[in-house]
Amino acid sequence: MSIVWEDWSQVVNGPSKFDLMVSLFESTTQALQPRRTTEFQVKHKDKPSTIHLKVAVSLIQREDGSGESWNFEGYALPSGKRLKGYYSTRTRKGTVKFHDNGPLV
Repeated sequence: MSIVWEDWSQVVNGPSKFDLMVSLFESTTQALQPRRTTEFQVKHKDKPSTIHLKVAVSLIQREDGSGESWNFEGYALPSGKRLKGYYSTRTRKGTVKFHDNGPLV
């Protein structure tokens, strides 16, 4: 079964490097929120408004040697929709793409 990814959306604002790291490394013991989340402000290419997207980060990969550019994967809460993307902690901008497994919210 191949994974179908929806169109890219633009990250117009997002977390600091510290908040991105904490969302990956720190977990909680709360039953309804088993992971620490971080927030991205995302604009879809076909919609004029932005949404605030809570993300539980499950993977971060250094995109280049700068220490400010990252590839990441995770899932949106509360929907659980899988996502992946690129994010710059220097500019706080990037892109995100959602796995096509139902509505985002």
